[in-house]
Amino acid sequence: MSVKTTWEDLSILGWPKQNVYNKANASRGGTMEGLGDISLNAGIAAEYQWWSYNELSGQPYIVSKIPTMTNREETAWSYDNTQNSEPFTDTWTEKWTNTTTASLTVDSSLTIGLSASITILDVASMGFNLTVTMGQSQTDSKTQSYELSHTWELKVGPNEKLSLVRVITTSGEEVVYNQQFGLRSGSLLGSEYQDHYYWSRDINSLLGTPRGQLTLRGSGRSTTHQYKLIRESPKGRTIEPVPAYAVNKNNRLTGQVPAAVLEGWAAQTRLTIGEGIIKDAIGASPAA
Repeated sequence: MSVKTTWEDLSILGWPKQNVYNKANASRGGTMEGLGDISLNAGIAAEYQWWSYNELSGQPYIVSKIPTMTNREETAWSYDNTQNSEPFTDTWTEKWTNTTTASLTVDSSLTIGLSASITILDVASMGFNLTVTMGQSQTDSKTQSYELSHTWELKVGPNEKLSLVRVITTSGEEVVYNQQFGLRSGSLLGSEYQDHYYWSRDINSLLGTPRGQLTLRGSGRSTTHQYKLIRESPKGRTIEPVPAYAVNKNNRLTGQVPAAVLEGWAAQTRLTIGEGIIKDAIGASPAA
């Protein structure tokens, strides 16, 4: 439903009624006789159906974006085999939850009357499209959680210590968006001049297409888990990322996770831990 423009709306857009009158009167050669000679969605404007409506203008756009990311490490499993000359094998199952959430809120309180929805795609880079409706729900949020598990077979060589380390990554983003608003094209003002002439005036043309600005805030947070093996031996120390998101018999519940999401988690592992075996000491090499 369209919302008709009020004098208060025009004032918010920078045009109090007196200023509108002054502009209109000047364009009519000073022949108007007072504020009663202009009308907005009432009086002669309503009589002749010269209407003015409010609307959003253009698409929302990003003003600022602040990303954050933290990593926290925890030892999930460890075995010290440094005093033994025989290898040791164990299995370990991890269960965890990856969660992504995003919210969108209208931040500005000073706005004209609007009955419109604003949809922002990929709010705060979290993959959710959120919608707020002016005059109704001015906030929207979504959360997606995946419960996952993985079973590893862990082999510890003679004279080695092996640790499975859990890396919990929390990434977030705070984004400020702007959305312009104003008057619909073709919005009209009723005017009277020389005491008896009635004429409609295009308000955007008369006032220079006034625009206001609505501020929205998007917030997102994602928590994911990655895993790495730290192997210590007389030859040195190495770090190796271990698969947690490959679809196989050891990885449960991934059938419910879209392939693109799985790849995103795998990419996060590559970013956080790296690829392949990393030598963590001079002269270190993987244990035999």
